[in-house]
Amino acid sequence: MGAQQSVDGESNQGTFVPVTLHVYDLGRKPEITTMNDVLAALGTGAFHCGVEVHGWEFSFNFRMQGSGVFQCLPMSCLGHTYRTSVFLGHTSLSPAQVEKKLIEFRREWQGTSYDLIRRNCCHFSDEFACALGVGSIPSWTRNLSGAAAKLVSACDAVVGFPYTVEAAFDKLGTPAPCK
Repeated sequence: MGAQQSVDGESNQGTFVPVTLHVYDLGRKPEITTMNDVLAALGTGAFHCGVEVHGWEFSFNFRMQGSGVFQCLPMSCLGHTYRTSVFLGHTSLSPAQVEKKLIEFRREWQGTSYDLIRRNCCHFSDEFACALGVGSIPSWTRNLSGAAAKLVSACDAVVGFPYTVEAAFDKLGTPAPCK
């Protein structure tokens, strides 16, 4: 039996590797962890997420230049408090095939496109997990930002006021504070 060839020519030994979602409390403040403990009863929380495959965890954040996609050791994302892991399934993609997907994601997920409510690490993790063939991440990891996005859209429609800090300062004619 030898190695099978996949559609893109990469060697695939017919093995499947686990794909795991790592969930963190957003930031390092103990108040966020406490808040997430309370929100867990409602099936939600303020989370940072990353997807582990082939021994690395991949996620997305704001960057002034270049891609917002980054990698770290699993369960070790700096700036956030590890909470739990969720097994998502297995992928048959080789490391080379995953890297090809990441090249596309790095191009599509630029750091300046980060939006805390509408395009964040949980949205990235969901799309990346789907690209790996394991389906969506659990809704409880991203439904708080989804609810916030709906609220912001409703407010924008009703009052016509922008939801971004920069746009709000522009509307007021005041320079935005330094980042």
